[in-house]
Amino acid sequence: MTPHTQHGLPPRARRSSRLRPHHLLRLLVGAAGALTLVLSTGASAPAVSPAVLPGASGTPAASPSDRAARPDFQMPLSCGTAWQLNTYDSGHNPALDIVVKGNTGSDAKPVLAGAAGTVAYTGRDTGAGNLIQVDHGGGWFSAYYHLKDAATAYVRVGDRVEATTQIGRIGATGSHSNDWSHLHYEQRYRPSGDGPTDEGDRVPVVLNGTQYTGVGRTWTSVTSQNCSAWANCPETYVCFYSGPNGTGTVCRSTGNSGATGCGLRRSYFNNGSEEPGYDHVQVSFGEGGGMCLHRGREEGRGNFPGDGKTITKWRWRGECS
Repeated sequence: MTPHTQHGLPPRARRSSRLRPHHLLRLLVGAAGALTLVLSTGASAPAVSPAVLPGASGTPAASPSDRAARPDFQMPLSCGTAWQLNTYDSGHNPALDIVVKGNTGSDAKPVLAGAAGTVAYTGRDTGAGNLIQVDHGGGWFSAYYHLKDAATAYVRVGDRVEATTQIGRIGATGSHSNDWSHLHYEQRYRPSGDGPTDEGDRVPVVLNGTQYTGVGRTWTSVTSQNCSAWANCPETYVCFYSGPNGTGTVCRSTGNSGATGCGLRRSYFNNGSEEPGYDHVQVSFGEGGGMCLHRGREEGRGNFPGDGKTITKWRWRGECS
C-alpha cells in the first residue's frame, strides 16, 4: 500500500481488516500478481517465536544490535488487566490486535502510551480510524489504531506522555475494524528518528521484556504490568513512599500505627480505595508534629516538606484532630 505521504499521514491499516477471532480466509497477491488462498486458524501457542520477522515493506527488520536501545515498552493498557493478543496472518504480523481476555468486551477500555515519549501524530484514516503515533526517542515509535474518540480528546501533537498516560480508548473506528472493538498496536523503528512513521517501519512487539510475534499466534492471557509506582500498594494497606513522586522504598501497614523507619517525602493510602468508615489518616513524625491526609488518588498524596520526615505512627480517622 502506498502511504498517504502527500498529507503526512501513515498508511491505512489494510492489514487490520481481517481481524475476527475465527478462521480467516484471505487472498494474498504475490510478487507476480498471482492470487493465493490462505487459511489462517489463529491457533494459540504458549511460547513466542524468537525470529525477527520482515516489516510490511518486505525487507528484514533491523537486528537488535543495529538498533538504538529499545524503550521499556509495557502493555498499552491498564495495570493488572488481562488481555488476548493476536498476530493473524503474514500481512498483519508483526502488529498485534488486542482484546480483553476471552474477548468479553473491549469497547471504551483505556489505551495508555506504554512508554514515555512525545505524541508525534494524531489523525483519522479511512481504514485505521482514529489513530495516534508516539515518538519514544532513538528512532522508536508506537502506533495505535481504531481508537474510539478523536485523538485530540486526550492528547495533541507535541504532548509529553508517560507509560501510564491515557491517550485514548479502544474502539472500532475505521473500515478495517470490521465494527469489532479492539486495539491494533504496532511498535516501529526508523533509524533516522523522523516521524511520523509508516507500516514499513514495523518490528516485532516486545512488552515487559517478552517478544510477541509470529504468524498465526495467539496469547490468550497476558497481564499488563504497566503500573505506576503508586499501584504497588495493595488494597487494605496504608503505604508510604520515600521518593518524590511515589517512587523508592514502600513502607506498608495494615494497622493504624507502627514505626516504619523510613524518611518520607510523599504518601499514598490504600491505593486510592476507601478505608471503610474512615476518610482521613493522621500521621505523626519522629521529628515532631504531624499531618492530616485525606484518602483518594489525588487527595491521598501528601507532600512532606524539606528533606522528608520520619513517620512513627498513623491512624485512620473520620476527621483529624
